[in-house]
Amino acid sequence: MTSSALVQTRIDPEVKERAAAVLEAVGLTVSDAVRILLTRTANEGALPFELVDPIKQDAWFRAKVLEALADPRPAIPHDEVKARFAERRRTALEAEAAKEP
Repeated sequence: MTSSALVQTRIDPEVKERAAAVLEAVGLTVSDAVRILLTRTANEGALPFELVDPIKQDAWFRAKVLEALADPRPAIPHDEVKARFAERRRTALEAEAAKEP
């Protein structure tokens, strides 16, 4: 595949220099990094990383764990959980197979 499209962007020169130094340490150029980002975004249909605040994500996760630990419902035995997911997987595979021509 030939590279013929030109992408230009404006960025703080100091940010570009710091990024270039990091990329150079792993054998990449800024152009390489942009090419990788755009190729993965196009191929995966989304950014290849999440744009989340790790502190907020951690707080959310901790809250969910505490919520789960405080859940008064009885625990489900491991074998039953495995059986439920096996059934869900079987149903999903059958539905997908029914779609195929």
